Parts: sequence; C-alpha cells; structure tokens
Amino acid sequence: MTIEYPALADLWDDTGCYQTPSALHGWLTGYLASGARLSGEAWLAEAMDYLEIEEAPGGLKAVLTELYGQMLKQMQAEDMSYGLLLPDDEEADIDEQVECLAQWSKGFLDGFGASGKVSGRPDEEVLEVLQDLDAFSQAQIEDVNDPENAQLFLELAEHARVAALTVFYAFNSPAPKAPETLH
Repeated sequence: MTIEYPALADLWDDTGCYQTPSALHGWLTGYLASGARLSGEAWLAEAMDYLEIEEAPGGLKAVLTELYGQMLKQMQAEDMSYGLLLPDDEEADIDEQVECLAQWSKGFLDGFGASGKVSGRPDEEVLEVLQDLDAFSQAQIEDVNDPENAQLFLELAEHARVAALTVFYAFNSPAPKAPETLH
C-alpha cells in the first residue's frame, strides 16, 4: 500500500489532527535521518503527540504504522526512492503546496532535534542542508499569479528531498551487503 497525500489529508480531517500530513512526514523523516529508531508503540505515541490528538482510531494507527515502515524502507533504498509527502497541483494551489513544504521542513527540524541522537556540531554539508531546511520552513508565496512559482516549488521540494537523504546518509550506516557467492 502506497500512502498518498490526499488519503492522509482526508484521514487527518476525519480524526481532527492539528498538524498536516506533510508536517508529520517531515518530523518522522528528520527523526529517522538522525539515526534514531522508534518501537511501534513509541512511534504511535510520538505521532499522536505531534498531531496533538488524545486518541487515534484504529484506521489512523494502521496508517501511521505503515507510514513508519514505508518511510524507513524508502530512505534505506539504494534507488533513492524516498519522496516528500506533499500535495500536488491537482490537490492544492501553489500557496498551499509551498505552505506544506514549509511545514514539512519545520517538521524535519523538529524530528531531527527530538531524536536526541546528534550532539555537537554536524559536518559542514549536513549543517548547510539543515540551514537550507530552516530557510524552507519560512517559505511563502508573494505573488500567487507568478508563472514561475510551480517550477520554483518543484526545485525547492527536490532540494529538500536530497537534503533529507544527505542527512540520512550522514547519520545512518548502510545496510551490510550479503556476501557474494562464487560458483
């Protein structure tokens, strides 16, 4: 099952979640990128806290559990298939898309910090991408009619995706490869 933004947004509305799916996705990405991991129960507790809900119905719990596993798998994949959970232009206008990217970026920084795994100053490349994500968390559309907005949004979203993977690769050891068998 692939988790997509429209289905999550509907579930969030039905459940009364305070944060957007993009914000929670960013939080989990930042948390995992730091090298930290959560048990299923701890993840559900963190997600509910971040979403500011007291109790999650079974459907939301199942989706959150799937989201965690899916994201970790995508981030670890050699094909770099990881992608940000953002609405596309059929689901939202450009200012909402940019707002979700800003929320994703803030969520990433929140999750990265909440992990408690990183102490001291990160290397320059990681520091630079964290600063980029901090800038993205302030992103806004000044002129919704500017025809360049859509292209700029796609470029920023791709930059944020690569930034997340850069941090992930800096703090996570690659999975050991199976030894090759010679015949």
